[in-house]
Amino acid sequence: MSETALKIGEVARLVGMPTKTLRYYEDLGLISPSRQEGSGYRVFGWREMEQIEFVRRAKLMGLSLEKIRTLVNVAQDGAHSGVLHRLEDMLDEKLEETERNLEELRAFRESLVEYRDRVSVAEEENLCRCAERGKDEFCGCITVATEGVTPPMMRVVKENGLSKRSVGEPCRCGCCDPTPSVVS
Repeated sequence: MSETALKIGEVARLVGMPTKTLRYYEDLGLISPSRQEGSGYRVFGWREMEQIEFVRRAKLMGLSLEKIRTLVNVAQDGAHSGVLHRLEDMLDEKLEETERNLEELRAFRESLVEYRDRVSVAEEENLCRCAERGKDEFCGCITVATEGVTPPMMRVVKENGLSKRSVGEPCRCGCCDPTPSVVS
């Protein structure tokens, strides 16, 4: 292919990114356009266009710009399978992070359902006393919806007769580890 020499504005239009983003990527070391002698303009060729696509696709995987910079550096070193090996490790980490986030979201959803149910009961039982509150008092409706509800990270469950924060996780002191049932 013949050498292409595009200015940053032309590249921005071609790739559908703001020039500000391309400059930021350059500052981070994610792309490395050359400088045109005399004018100081950034000049992009096919290699730089491929770097931009590399970054774009890595972002699709949810990788941080710092992790992408690591991949860019490995790619520039040219080590055989270096990028793929690092990428596999990064994706494993991202999958673990995603699983943790999903668990937290499930627990948060449970709390929201419980709050909503409490609000429905409060409405049915006409527990709102806002019209009766004094001048120095504030609305207690949120308290009615949340009072007595334990946030998911603080819930206590019973496992093998012992109290724990959640199934499968011991408490910090270690006294609540699950114990095997003893059959006599």
